[in-house]
Amino acid sequence: MEFGDRLKALRLERALSQEDLAAQLGTTKQVISRYETKKRIPRLSVVADYAQKLGVPLSALSGEAPMLPHGALALGGRRRVPILGGVACGEPIYQPGDGTEFVDAEDDLACDFALIAQGDSMTGDRIYSGDIVFIRAQDHVQDGEIAAIALDDELTLKRVRRLRRADGTVAFTQLLPSNPAFTPIDIGGEGETRNVRILGKAVAVRFML
Repeated sequence: MEFGDRLKALRLERALSQEDLAAQLGTTKQVISRYETKKRIPRLSVVADYAQKLGVPLSALSGEAPMLPHGALALGGRRRVPILGGVACGEPIYQPGDGTEFVDAEDDLACDFALIAQGDSMTGDRIYSGDIVFIRAQDHVQDGEIAAIALDDELTLKRVRRLRRADGTVAFTQLLPSNPAFTPIDIGGEGETRNVRILGKAVAVRFML
């Protein structure tokens, strides 16, 4: 069953009209109709929002197979990795997941968790809001690589560039957007009070329509 089939089945199970369901989800009857007739496909972020509003797991609407433990292999050389929440592609924010949602990944994709991109600062790297970014957990990345970086309790996705002194030591680090409409974030150096930590390197993106 596809998303439209699952949404319609859930609506009928709850004896809701399209108008009733639209009101619960904060949308219109026309949008619900297009989903149910498969003329429109939502981003994962929209599906996640609908699942939360309806009180069902993401898998109930996304058409995912039953969840497997993290790292377990599934038929066809695929496994599940956890979606830990949303990562900002703009000003740092973090919306943690509850650890119950997973996404399929190829067995040979070296990743440990996934994040849902939010914002437009990384569109130059073809990472758009709602896309799934797969992350390999590590505490260091090379200059120019894209990393998930925690700034205190916030999380952002940026390219890393270290600016060095003449003696080779790091003066400070820049977190670079790939959208020129956004400005870099400078970290480190004298007076830095934030707790900065690299959580991992971005290794793949699943684009959402």
